Amino acid sequence: MRAVNFILFCASFLALILVYGQKYRTEEVQSQVIELRSEISSQKQVLSALDAEWAYLNQPSRLQAIVERHAEVLGIGPLNVAQYGSIESIPMRLKAPDAEGLDALLMSLGAGVDPSNVEGLSANE
Repeated sequence: MRAVNFILFCASFLALILVYGQKYRTEEVQSQVIELRSEISSQKQVLSALDAEWAYLNQPSRLQAIVERHAEVLGIGPLNVAQYGSIESIPMRLKAPDAEGLDALLMSLGAGVDPSNVEGLSANE
């Protein structure tokens, strides 16, 4: 009976030590959580200030003034109609495919010649 009491006493003492250690680990983790929440809060404030500054810096009226001030140095200006191409400058699509060219390409591929090779070496070499 004494041995059982001694074992139970040792087990309860060990459990007491483990619970005590767990308590301090929990308090340490809790302090880390508080630190991280404080850091997140300060980072959110900084981010909010940066968002406000970004919104100010990207105001179209402010950017327009900067562009007008530096337009000559940057070589930029308003678009002219002459800068756009015309419909006539777009090449028209062929009405039918080039049958001779396609046949020649297929024959050269069948013969093992690489059509992209200017010297005409075969793909096997």
